[in-house]
Amino acid sequence: MKKLLLLSLLIACSKEVDTTAQIPLPIGGGYNFDTTIDKDVEEGEDVEQADTISIVEDVPDIVEEDIQQQETTDIAITQQDITQEVKITCQDEDGDGYGLNCSKGNDCDDANPNFTTYCPDCSKGNYPGCVCSGKSAPCYSANPTTKGIGQCKAGTQACKAGIWQSCIGEITPSPEICDNIDNDCDGETDEGVKSSCGTCDLTCVKQSVGVNEPIILNSENSSGVGIDPNTGFIKIDSSQISLKLKFLWASNSNENTVSKVDCKTIKEVGRYQVCNNPSRTSVDLDGNVFAACRGDGKVAKIISEKKNCIDKNGNGLIETSEDLNGDGNISGNEMAPNDECIAFIVQPLGNPSTYPGSRGAAVDKFNNVYIGYWNEAKVAYLDGKTGATIKTVDWQCATYGLVVDQKGTLWGQGNGCGWLMSYNPTSGQWQKASSYGANGISAYGINVDGKGRVWVGGNLARYNPADGTWFKCNKSCAGIATANDGMVWLAKDGSGIGKVDGETCADLGTVNSGGAPHGCAVDFDGYVWGVNLGGNSVDKIDPGQTGKQIGALIGSRKIGSGPYTYSDMTGYTLNYFTAPKGLYTTTFFAGGNGNPISQMKPKAVWQELNVEAMLPPATKVHIRVRAGDTKDQLENGNWIDIMDLTDMAQMPVDLSQKNVIGIMLQVEINLITEDKKVSPSVGSISAKAKLQ
Repeated sequence: MKKLLLLSLLIACSKEVDTTAQIPLPIGGGYNFDTTIDKDVEEGEDVEQADTISIVEDVPDIVEEDIQQQETTDIAITQQDITQEVKITCQDEDGDGYGLNCSKGNDCDDANPNFTTYCPDCSKGNYPGCVCSGKSAPCYSANPTTKGIGQCKAGTQACKAGIWQSCIGEITPSPEICDNIDNDCDGETDEGVKSSCGTCDLTCVKQSVGVNEPIILNSENSSGVGIDPNTGFIKIDSSQISLKLKFLWASNSNENTVSKVDCKTIKEVGRYQVCNNPSRTSVDLDGNVFAACRGDGKVAKIISEKKNCIDKNGNGLIETSEDLNGDGNISGNEMAPNDECIAFIVQPLGNPSTYPGSRGAAVDKFNNVYIGYWNEAKVAYLDGKTGATIKTVDWQCATYGLVVDQKGTLWGQGNGCGWLMSYNPTSGQWQKASSYGANGISAYGINVDGKGRVWVGGNLARYNPADGTWFKCNKSCAGIATANDGMVWLAKDGSGIGKVDGETCADLGTVNSGGAPHGCAVDFDGYVWGVNLGGNSVDKIDPGQTGKQIGALIGSRKIGSGPYTYSDMTGYTLNYFTAPKGLYTTTFFAGGNGNPISQMKPKAVWQELNVEAMLPPATKVHIRVRAGDTKDQLENGNWIDIMDLTDMAQMPVDLSQKNVIGIMLQVEINLITEDKKVSPSVGSISAKAKLQ
């Protein structure tokens, strides 16, 4: 700083100086101050000759400090001045707030306050702000192809003060809402926003199958049905019967029990204490079984599926016989003393001392059961649900076995009188159809085949009701079973299970059994079973190919004592020959509008059911439903019978009075025919629910 001071002095002073003169410092040096030249500088002496060192040294210290302070101040002032000089100014000539360096943004036309950041091409349209003449014009700002469609319409644009104003009154496309108006102006109304019922009531849910896509059949949802290739409808197809009924039921006469055997595993999975000396068993369309007892004339019904049994003592459990240790045999501790899967044990004809000896049992297409009596030549017709006696038929011959054909006619051997008996439930007439005794035939087991012919055991023969003729095979047997492929199976008592051709009676071989088979049956996989009275066991046999030699023994299972069954112990005859039917089941979900179940209303009340069907004469579609909020609730729920559909005028069905409540609805369709040549068919099923 001292050197700077010296330089300043040298520049500022003349050769003649006043010792008291004011010495201004350059602006860059700080600020001005007063000082006195050293006395060693003589008056009139050239300044250049002066002792510059002494001058510098004689500058007081306070001067240096003051200079530093002045420098700081002057720098600040200079910076402030510079800032003020570069300040940016908004240039807005038309006063609309837009322009160069303006906070709102640049102005596309700063001479026209009508335009700011966007300046339309006024030659191409009546844009607001553009110059105009006249009074008004129609206007529409959306895609012109939508104008006049749905809610969309043009507005009016006024010309005011030579400037086009905004478009007033136009309606342009908007997202579709359910209001019966085409909001998005695409020519469709409420598309994608209606409820599944096709209305704006979003609490209405409609579910369907077979409407917009074909019905898909599988082993889980159907049995005995196929797809008609001409119509796409489902119809009866006996070749498609799946293993819904998977048990064989054999009466153990010596111990008053009935054994339940799984046909797939050859394991005994249940044994039930019923009535005195059971013999004939007959399985219904749901897989449940009726057992007729020879000793006391009673009839027991056993429920096949545990989930359908009744908690009679109210303890929250179903107490029933089960194979608890999984060894395939039921021991004493695996039988329930008061088995809750025994639906009932009834005495159809009253006093057992007067009417003992029930020896025939056959289920009909209505799931009711005929029971034939030995001592009194009577047949009782029981309600399959309750066991109540619907009617009693005077048979006039002691009954040894019963079977129902596809027309609903009841057939039975009149033991002791040598007559084949028949009963027409429609007319209420019974008759002696034909004397097998007079034809040299003895009758034991009884069955029907797919052609409506009646087969009797003893010495094997068949009767054709169409012409009243007999065809004798002359093969000794007890129980008999007919198969859908035309083969006939014989329990040969002392020798095993035999196979014959149902048309020619040609012998196709025998498989030795576990001991004195008295009965035989066919399961739904086509395997053949023998019930061994002498061996206390059942045998499973490979049938071999149709018309070919019988196969081999697959396996055996010990059951109870004295198994004495030679009736429809699997339900095969009922499903194939008595009541050929097709079964289809579908499940609807009331959240089909896309609502997750957590966001749904507390309950769904099903309102309507509609079935599209074709119903030839002698056919019908039996419909039943059940509902639940969970899969377990659904599967354990009780079925509600809706109707036998015989005329499409019965559709749709009002469910609102049926108290069908649950998020899920299961609909079961049974296709039934009295004539195997024709079948009802179903094309679609739909149901509506109300979310509450």
